[in-house]
Amino acid sequence: MLKQLWPLVLGSVALGLDAYVIAGLLPQIAEDLGASGSVIGLGVTAFTGAYAVCGPLLSGRAGKDPRNGLLGAIAVFSLANIVTAVSPTVGVFIVSRLIAGAAAGIYSPLSAAVAGMSVTAERRGRALSLVLAGLAVGTVVGVPAGLGVAKQLGWRAAIALVSVVGVAALAGIAIRRTSAVPAVPSSSLGQRLRIIGRVDNFLTVLVTFFVGVGSLGLYTYISVVLERVQVDTIAGMWIWGIGGAIGAFGIGRVLDKVDSSRKLTTIIIVLLAADFAMLLLFPSSRMVALVCLFAWGLLGWSSMAPQQHSMLSANPNEGATAVAANASANYLGSAVGSAVGGLLLPSSAGILLGALFVVLVGIVCSIGARALSFPKPRDNEN
Repeated sequence: MLKQLWPLVLGSVALGLDAYVIAGLLPQIAEDLGASGSVIGLGVTAFTGAYAVCGPLLSGRAGKDPRNGLLGAIAVFSLANIVTAVSPTVGVFIVSRLIAGAAAGIYSPLSAAVAGMSVTAERRGRALSLVLAGLAVGTVVGVPAGLGVAKQLGWRAAIALVSVVGVAALAGIAIRRTSAVPAVPSSSLGQRLRIIGRVDNFLTVLVTFFVGVGSLGLYTYISVVLERVQVDTIAGMWIWGIGGAIGAFGIGRVLDKVDSSRKLTTIIIVLLAADFAMLLLFPSSRMVALVCLFAWGLLGWSSMAPQQHSMLSANPNEGATAVAANASANYLGSAVGSAVGGLLLPSSAGILLGALFVVLVGIVCSIGARALSFPKPRDNEN
């Protein structure tokens, strides 16, 4: 059954590529459209903001007809990227990024919820990790590939590449039988807001947010960290990326074997905090730096699947909404981390200290979520 999830994974690859490749293209886009980098940066803000808002509010409604919801979301996402690629003005560019972000906010949690409900409970961890690994592949492999395309053919070609991957995912979902796409429980808007506001769910989402601030937010300034530990930028990014890919793909089997996904989350982020502390304390050791870079990627990317698993297990009747809130927190955390990290420049020690602090806050929230979680027949999260 896991093999049938490939269209969902491919869609996640497109989302991962789109979310992060734009940052590397900002100078080209600004020059081409005759605007400042800060104005073009509003496109990134529009994408992230729309993703964060539309995910929790609309993905639950889309779950009433998950196959058509997935088809509609990835189709709008791909079309919006085509508009981005041919944007004649800054206004069109920003609006297209807003629409792409809204569609991504619906597709990402809905695809995770569908994947989790397409398999037995014993294989749910692997299913979730596969879909989330698509985001990792899109970021780790797709972004360098996209930047290479942009260098040779321009930024518009790189954005068009996102649409090509999205259309391939669209075709894969379209050829699946309707019966092969399981129903995803849905609810009213009021019910969805109450689910997000429940204390254990809110704490779980906060964990994802703080880890996103520390891990993905810090990644924005990885070049500063690499300079501190005297590691080549490209080599360091690849080491981080390889660790991330292994973490995203490998965490599923671990998740299916443990009794508590919340406990696994706590262990992962405690190790992540220790990793940042090691980078901070041993700046002159290249061996420590290389190991820590690998572990940073591995731990950061492996933290998402247990969180999604916890949300699905704690909210069996609100799968899409619960997963959407968690996914939105990850994107918001990344955006906030990037903004706050910029205030700490050029101090690499300050950036690492900030990342360590927010991850420690995440540990406290994780312990609280575990203490307040509701026991489930299959997966006792206490």
